[in-house]
Amino acid sequence: MEKTRTYDQLVSRIEELESQVTESHDIIEAIRKGEVDAFIVKSEDQHELYTLKSADKSYRIFFEQMNEGALTINEDNIILYSNSRFASLLNAPLETVIGFNLFDFIPEKFIPPAKELVKTSWQKGESKGEILLGSKETKLLPLLFSMNRIELEDSKAISIIVTDLSLQKESQHQKSLMEKKDEFISIASHELKTPVTSIKGYVQLLRYNFENEGNKAAAEMLTKVDMQINKLTSLIGDLLDVKKIENGQLQYRLELFDFNELVMEIIEETQRVIHDHTIKQQLAATKIIYGDRNKIGQVITNFIDNAAKYSPGKTDILVASSVTDKTIKLSVKDYGIGIPPDQQSKVFERFFRVNGDKENTYSGLGLGLYISAEIIKRHKGTLSVTSVPGSGSSFYFELPYTH
Repeated sequence: MEKTRTYDQLVSRIEELESQVTESHDIIEAIRKGEVDAFIVKSEDQHELYTLKSADKSYRIFFEQMNEGALTINEDNIILYSNSRFASLLNAPLETVIGFNLFDFIPEKFIPPAKELVKTSWQKGESKGEILLGSKETKLLPLLFSMNRIELEDSKAISIIVTDLSLQKESQHQKSLMEKKDEFISIASHELKTPVTSIKGYVQLLRYNFENEGNKAAAEMLTKVDMQINKLTSLIGDLLDVKKIENGQLQYRLELFDFNELVMEIIEETQRVIHDHTIKQQLAATKIIYGDRNKIGQVITNFIDNAAKYSPGKTDILVASSVTDKTIKLSVKDYGIGIPPDQQSKVFERFFRVNGDKENTYSGLGLGLYISAEIIKRHKGTLSVTSVPGSGSSFYFELPYTH
């Protein structure tokens, strides 16, 4: 009788073990097929296998493919789950993240505030803050941790969404640098304007005196000095205009004016100082424009100056116009170095300068075309450029006319 009872107990135990083996096999098969998330927590005396049943496979796919990192930690700060994005932020394989303590990835000096953030989440149900993560082998990353306490079937955990702040921080840094640069430009241009104006006045007075004395050589030298002062004055003016544009303070004096008359006036003035090029013109019938005559003239001057700057001497610059039912279009064509295709869309950006070859460097701040673009836009016009590297460029603007 005793032997029978022992035999029955043995059979029952064998059946129980078979059931456990079958259950384990089913779990392993589910893990293999991706139906269950699993991880191993290593301890000194044993390895514990944890599984998280997926309520819906679509949620798992969502968390795996999202741009933010996602993870779950238990009350011992062990990472129960991590998506691939969080592991990539740490520049670590996923298997070296799951099952490890969250604070293993936080530099020692940043652990206290990180622990405080986790503590707040346990106590209040949620918390949010910036944490620096990384290791000796990886770059420290500024990450925004958004934590929420969640209730599991038999335990509690904290779910964490991790957002990489690196690009945002870099953008803020660049914005700060730009603001400091703008502030410096504004102060410098204002401080330069007064002494340059005084120097120009003295140079013109000296040139007048030398001309009256018949000292042509000295007068010609002062004329060249005056031309360089004009260039400096123009640069200072550009800097001041940029600041006014950025602040919406650039003033316009609108009036009716003859377009061709303005173009011819600019050509004559520019030809006096551009001796290595011949400026030719092919103008259509004139039209009356309602706008700021001086600022439209500034755009034309800038187009011609650029044509001379970026083309070899002894070549022509062609200024031409055409008329439609509603607009008049002006083009300035040169036969210079041209603009690479990848740079053509950038020429009207602030501080952009076309890159020349190693033998050629070009003066200027890269502001003229930016200012020109703003002026034409304020006149409800458009600008464009066509260019073939090695053959030259054509710059255009188109404006509405009244009659």
